Amino acid sequence: MTLLSTSPASGARFRLLTGYLILVFMLVLTSWVPVSRADEDFAEYYSQVYQIRVISPQAGSKSSIGSGFQVSQDGLIITNFHVIASYVHAPERHKIEYQSHTGQKGSLKLLDFDVVNDLALLRHSNPSEKTLRLSDTALLKGQTVYALGNPRDYGTSLVKGPNNGLVEHSYDAQILFSASLNPGMSGGPALNSSGEVVGVNVATAGSQLSFLVPVVKAKALVAADREVLQQDYQAEIARQIKVWQRSRVQELLDSEWPTEEFAGKPLFGEIRKDFQCWGYTNDDEEARKVADASKSCRAGNTLYLNHDLNAGELYFSFAHSRSLTLSPTQFATTIRPWMSANNDSNFTHSTNYQCHVDFLQQTQVENRFQRATVCVRAYKKMAGLYDSLLLLEQVENKQKWVAHLSVSALEKDQIQQINRKFLEHVQ
Repeated sequence: MTLLSTSPASGARFRLLTGYLILVFMLVLTSWVPVSRADEDFAEYYSQVYQIRVISPQAGSKSSIGSGFQVSQDGLIITNFHVIASYVHAPERHKIEYQSHTGQKGSLKLLDFDVVNDLALLRHSNPSEKTLRLSDTALLKGQTVYALGNPRDYGTSLVKGPNNGLVEHSYDAQILFSASLNPGMSGGPALNSSGEVVGVNVATAGSQLSFLVPVVKAKALVAADREVLQQDYQAEIARQIKVWQRSRVQELLDSEWPTEEFAGKPLFGEIRKDFQCWGYTNDDEEARKVADASKSCRAGNTLYLNHDLNAGELYFSFAHSRSLTLSPTQFATTIRPWMSANNDSNFTHSTNYQCHVDFLQQTQVENRFQRATVCVRAYKKMAGLYDSLLLLEQVENKQKWVAHLSVSALEKDQIQQINRKFLEHVQ
């Protein structure tokens, strides 16, 4: 049997077939290289992720877990503040330890933290020779990110997804990441294709939406080169919140609030990019006796300080009720006081609210009154910070308007100024 013909026609066919095979081989080769980098080479980073544990010696077990990674030869480890928050609030009842990929355990020392960006800096007592590098290169929108962490204490896992840029409705910079960061992955590293840290895992919004702290925030915490003493933890939290709130609230005080009509009144809505508003009506209720409409607006950033304490709430709402079939007397019986705080806290952290009520009777208009209620409570351990509730109610014949403002962790002068501006715009 002759394998190769020497005829001109068969030679042309041979050359064509050879060229086709070379082209296919080149396409396979070029498509194979990135897959190897993405799916195989990242295995070396699994061993560089630690499980971070807050231990309750009294209970004899861990009370919370997260992830962390080493960034210096002398044992600096980055994680989230919320991972070690219970230790910060009760260091006498907790301790922090790590567990390596080999199961080795040891103690960790808290050096510094950043409550605004949810970061903490720890020191390893027996550091590894391997460290992860914090990237100096900005991550481009659409680039793939590889996040490592310990989901639900099942072992180190990697998830990948695209970087979608910064979250739009956020005052502080957060990266929107299309992948599932499960509980326990908080504090783990998010890497670029070169294996450099571009962000820190921080939270999930579900449905393949998660958030990362940009690496520049972690670099700033490392560069600060500080050690916060245990007795100063609460004072340092209060200091950081005050600095953050000063610029955040002052911008609102200095800016114009765009007018939006609500129930026939010129009010306002999304007054800055980090606010989102949602509306409701009962128009679809056929047997309704009162027509209700409401709108609530909330800033996109709050600070997690502990499992029962959040701070930084900025929330306002408007509500309007109009009688359709009720007499003024019947309508009046449906009116109930309505005001609540919108941040998590309790008597462990805050005093009880102290309230003051003013009735602003307008006798020139029959069956009309205004009532303003202001309530304030203080934080027990974070000196100089307060929560405030403001409620303005106006009833006229068979209609009622309500305006509500709830803010948390502000200083007294800020509360007075934001309440005053809110009232001026509402009235």
